[in-house]
This record gives sequence, structure tokens and C-alpha cells, in this order.
Amino acid sequence: MTTRPPRDNIVRAIFPGAEYREDGAKPQLVGHFAVFDAWTRISSSMEGTFMERVAPGAFRKTFRENIPKVLFQHGKDPELGDKVIGAVASLTEDERGAAYEVDLFDGLPPLVLAGLRGNAYGASFRFSVVKEDWIDKPTRSMHNPDGLPERTIREARVPEFGPVTFPAYLDATAGVRSLTDLYTLDTLTADPERLAALIEAKQALAAPEPVTATPPERAAEPIPPISLTRSAPVEYISREEKVSRVTELREAITRRATEYPGVFPPAVQAEDDADNTEHDLLRRDIDAWDARQARVAFLAGEEPKPKHTERTYDAPILIRKVEDIYDIGAVDRAAKTPEERTQTIRDNALRSIETSHLPSGANVDALSALVDHRDSDDQEAARRILLTGSPAYRRAFAKYLRDGNERGFTPEETRAAALAVTGTTTTGGYAVPYVFDPTFVNIGVHTSINPYRAACRVETISGGNNWRAVTATAITAKWDAEAAASVEGGPTIGQPAYTVQRADAFATVSIETLQDRPDVTDELSRLFAEAKDTLEENSFTLGVGTTVYPFGMFCDAAYTNKDTITNDATALLDMTALEAALPLRHRMNAAFFMSRSTQRQLEALDTTGYYFKRVGQNFAAGSAVPANSPTGNTGTQLLGYPIWETPSAVSTLTTNSAIIVVFCDPKSFVIVDRIGLNVEVVPTMLDGATPSFPTGQRGIYAYWRATARPLNADAGRSLSVQ
Repeated sequence: MTTRPPRDNIVRAIFPGAEYREDGAKPQLVGHFAVFDAWTRISSSMEGTFMERVAPGAFRKTFRENIPKVLFQHGKDPELGDKVIGAVASLTEDERGAAYEVDLFDGLPPLVLAGLRGNAYGASFRFSVVKEDWIDKPTRSMHNPDGLPERTIREARVPEFGPVTFPAYLDATAGVRSLTDLYTLDTLTADPERLAALIEAKQALAAPEPVTATPPERAAEPIPPISLTRSAPVEYISREEKVSRVTELREAITRRATEYPGVFPPAVQAEDDADNTEHDLLRRDIDAWDARQARVAFLAGEEPKPKHTERTYDAPILIRKVEDIYDIGAVDRAAKTPEERTQTIRDNALRSIETSHLPSGANVDALSALVDHRDSDDQEAARRILLTGSPAYRRAFAKYLRDGNERGFTPEETRAAALAVTGTTTTGGYAVPYVFDPTFVNIGVHTSINPYRAACRVETISGGNNWRAVTATAITAKWDAEAAASVEGGPTIGQPAYTVQRADAFATVSIETLQDRPDVTDELSRLFAEAKDTLEENSFTLGVGTTVYPFGMFCDAAYTNKDTITNDATALLDMTALEAALPLRHRMNAAFFMSRSTQRQLEALDTTGYYFKRVGQNFAAGSAVPANSPTGNTGTQLLGYPIWETPSAVSTLTTNSAIIVVFCDPKSFVIVDRIGLNVEVVPTMLDGATPSFPTGQRGIYAYWRATARPLNADAGRSLSVQ
């Protein structure tokens, strides 16, 4: 295959993997349908050829969220068809792999039951890959002597598993086999896009060969036409995903219906028809699934209960389905242990991040790392994502901004809003939906420049208002005479504390605008993000570091100062001296920070093109043309170091004592954010006269908390005009 293998409708088998057990009680099937960390060569017409293994923990979520069906021959047996052959009694991960215990139903054909009793069957499971690691060109190794591509499955969904026989061409040694070709041909013929991609990939791989006559006894038979039809949407594999997608479609259909007061334009009508069709198909699938599960539960309840049966295995993971991943209350009620509750909330928050439509340029990995590694003990970040990310809360938030009150909320929106509104000192008001929250997602703007968040170190905290760093100076080594006593050579350990401070912005918006613009939430979030970037760029540049202000990079004592060579003047040699003054341990990753005016003035002095150049170009006078970028990355270099634009920095090169350039390791300047941007609405603005009268405007008050300062003054050099 020229691309990665498919991720859906994959079938694997392990032999031996099914063991029959009776012990005087109900017949039971036990074993493993998957093993962990066992490298397997997959050779498949549909999947290609590569190495594969399953990582421990890959089935944790699917075991908790959904009970797989147990089928014989994946529902392809001519006699049994897709009838469920047993009820899952235990489903868990052990040291070896995915372990199961299945109570077999009465009525299995004697031949099948005898084969199970004789351990003549292997175990197989059908799954879809959710998360994986893929290496196209790995180093040859003992488990991969041919250097084939390698796939490590980190998370998988399993809709069904059960006993299978093996085709004659597979040997009987223990191991894992791919049965995708055998069991998914009908699935492919029902998916024309995937089938077309497979045919195209195979044709692309076919090497041209000389045309030779086909022997009569091996004459190719004509391929019969295949009827390609697609019934229901197959992108949303699990019931949970279908429920989530139905909610999204319902929200889109409702929003579209209120946005257009008359007949839809043709393009909008087509989109609305497609959404309604997909909604109805998904709703039908969900109802069919629920009906089948209810029937299975009913049939299981009819079976006679065995008496005096003792279980010798550990208590299995109890599998509970949560209707809505954003329903924290359902998670709290369903969880048996605090650990299970914590894990489920984390998993649901990550699922929300994966399925939400985040702004362009959003760092999804950083947001996931916040939930995975930097969340507070009470999971403030994960819980805020779930509380503010639900469609119901986002609708409530938009109505709150538009109407200034909660009177228009539906019961579902009222409940979602009540859960997300708190009155502590660290939150309060209405929390901005996290997909629009710049303290969660660095949305960025296009009308201001803030280089610090792109170039410097950013730490996000929750559960408090302090972040502590650890700093260490260099250790000094020396030569000593024989038997001479050594002396202390460092390092000096520091632990600076960063306390986040409140920043805010207030805006007035006419009632007409709030009523006429359904996208007001998105628009106001961008405007507040722009205001936030503008304020932070100025404070992170010139902030004095006292009371509530951050300590700016261009302030006295932020970094070690160096004066220009000449009094009241700046020359290019000052840049060379500034580079030489920075210790080597900090110079390796250093960068220049200056205003665009300063850069232009210094470029004018560079008549040879030695100092300034554009990245990827040779030295030439005038070749360093700084780019316009909201991150401040100019795309140019000075003495081979990147240049970041800081609009608030002083740009007069002859002003006494003015700091005009900073040369430092950007990671030595730390920004600390406390998660959460909140807003409050002043329902009616007054004109300020006596007596006061309404102006037809609402006030929007937004606030967040952050700070910034250098970690180590020795990690940078600031250039001051002498």
C-alpha cells in the first residue's frame, strides 16, 4: 500500500484463543482475543503488508463504554448467521491481553459445541483503530528484519468478537492472523469510496511488465459487475459517537432554521437536506441498536440461574454506557471507584477535543497534554472542557450574550448553564466555551502581534494561582593539585514563584447586533482574544513587574544589561558585541527581539548583507524583508539568529538609556496562564445622565488571569543606548 492501512472493519485472530469451560455450571468460553506487544506481520490485499502490535490499554475505553457482541465466525456462519451465541460475563485487560469470559447460550448446534469443547477454534475480533503510532521506515530489527512499516495500536473500538476457524492456508502454530480479507469483502462492496481507493492503490503499485499470452488453462475470467450502494453513514462507529453526531446535527439544523427567515438559498437547502437525512439515518441506527440490546438483555434474563456457582476470577470491569460524554453527573453516578470516575472524565474530555471543531491553528496536542499531565487533582481543566463544550451549553452561552438573561433557555440549556456557572474566586460569571477560550486554545488574531506566546515558554495551571519554577546556575570545574581540597562549584538552585493576576476587558454591543448575528459568540471571542493579545504584548514587553503587572522583557534588570559602544548611538557592531556577551549555554537557542522600526533602521546600516538575511536566502544587501505575522515571527535572521517583532519596544536608536534590543533564550521567559476566560453581561447600559436612561446596549465584561517574567537574568542580554 502506498498509504497507511485502513482503520475501520479490521479483523484479527489469535490461535489458540478460545477455551471451553463447564465445571458443572453453564458452559463458558474463556480466553484472549488479543495479545499485547506481540509484533505480527500483516499481509492483506485490503490492508497491505506491515508489522503490527497492540499496546496495553488499547481496549480500556471500549470495554467501559460498550459491550461487544459475541458471534460465531463474525456472523458469517451459514447456520447461525449473526445470532449472538453468548453473554459477556467478564471483559478486562490483564498482563497478556484482552481477556474475556462468555456464558454460552443454549441452542448451539452440537457440532459447534463439540468443536468448542475440543478447543478446536481460535478467537477473533473486529475493531476500528482510534489512536495509533505509525512509522513508515523503521530500523530493521529482530522482530522486523525486512524493515516493513510498523503500526502500534494505542486505542481501538471493538464492536464484536468470538470463536472462528482458520482457512487451510494458515498453519496451526500459535500466533496472530489477519482475517480482514476473509470477513470484510461485503463491507467493502458497500463502501464505494474505500473500494475505489483500494483499486487505485493496487493499480498504482502494479509495475509494467511485458505483455505475454495467457495460457488457455489459466485464462482470466471476466470480473462480474459489483453493485455499490451505501445505506447508512459508517463514519461514526460507536453508539456514543452517533449520539454526539446527532446532537451536532440537531444544533446545526436548529441554528440554520432561525438564521434564515425565508426560503433557503439552494446551497443552504442542499446542506440542510443532507443534515436532516444523516440525522434520521443515525437516529434509526441508535434506535435499532437499543432495541437489539434490550432484546439480548431480555433473553439473557430468561435463562435459568445456576446455583452454588463460585467465581474464581477477579471482579471484571463493569461496562456502563454514558449517553452523553458531556454529562458529568452520569459519570459520577456510574463510576464504582474514584479512579474510574477520574479516568472516565479524562477520557471524555479528550474525546471532546478530538471531535470538536477547534479554530484554525489551535494546538490540539497542547490542549490534550493539559488534560493528561497538567490538570489539577480535582480535574478542573477536564471538567471545564466537558461543562463548556457541550452543544447545550454553547447554545445557552450565545443566548445569554444575546438576551442578557436566562429566560429563553430550554430545560437542557438551563441545566448545562447551571453546572458551568460557579461563584468561586477563580471562576464566576459564564465560562466561555473552551473552543473559543484563549486560555485553553491559543486562538491568535490577525490585527495585533504577540510574539511571546509563540516563541517563549507557556505554562498552564489549574486548581490554584501559583506556579513554581526551578532554576540552576552553571557548575564550575577546576584543576587541583595532588591532595588539595576542593571548593564549592555550584550550582545555585532557585525556585521563583509566579502568581497570576486578573486582566479584563469591557465592551458594549447593541441589542440589534446581538439579535441579528447568530455567530456573536465566535465574533466576540475573537475580539476579546485580540484585546488580550494586545494587552499582553505591551505588558510582556514593558510591564514593570510590580503589584499586578507582569515583568516585561525590555525592563531594567529583566536581563543582564549591555550598553552600546558609542554614546547616544547604535551601530551594527553593537549586535556582534551583544551576541558575544551572552553565555554559550544560553546562546545555542537564542533569538533577537526588537520592534520592526529598529530592525529597519539597523538593516539600513547593513550595506553588505552580512548581518541581516531572510531565512533560506544567501547574504545579500536588502534581502531581509520581514514578514507580517500575528505571531511576530519575521522570517528573518540577524547574525544567524531568528528575529521576533515586538511592537511596544522602544525604536529610537539614539535615546539615552533606552532598551532597544533583547538577545536571549526565549524559553527563559515564562508566561503562566490560569485556565478559564469568563464573561458577565450587564443586561442594560445606561447613558450616565441624571436621571439615567437605557441606551439599547448590553455590556460584556470578560476577565482572565495570567502573568509573565524572565526565569534567569543571565539567560539574556538587553542592549541599552549609552
